[in-house]
Amino acid sequence: MKLLFVLTAFVWCLAGCQKDDSAAPLIDAPFDQQVTLRQQQSGAFPNQRMPELTVKVEGVNDSRCPQDVVCAWGGVAEVVLSIQAADGSSQTLKLVLSGVSADAQGMVQANDRGYLVVLHDVTPYPKTTAAQQPKSIVLSVQRN
Repeated sequence: MKLLFVLTAFVWCLAGCQKDDSAAPLIDAPFDQQVTLRQQQSGAFPNQRMPELTVKVEGVNDSRCPQDVVCAWGGVAEVVLSIQAADGSSQTLKLVLSGVSADAQGMVQANDRGYLVVLHDVTPYPKTTAAQQPKSIVLSVQRN
């Protein structure tokens, strides 16, 4: 009887376990298309099976003026990316999106070619009335 109770409790404990969604999976990220990545998440360009380039969001620092405030300065969103080539070599790229500009972009050299990395957006846009949420970025990578 005691063994049955222990086994039943163990099964209930297992049933209560949930998957931890905080771990950011590697995603397929086609060239020339916008993809959304969370902090610490990576995108494999063009896909995971044969990644030519892997881009990881190392950090996001968002000091843009909140939407519901009038500021003298628009602020910036800084994104630090780790970029790994097919041969395993890596480099860091920092892109700065100002509160008034459309996109930020930077060039990287990898795999004997150039790549244009374009930061389109950092979301969510800051608000003073909203609780701080994890940041995501929208970017695209183009082969040159």
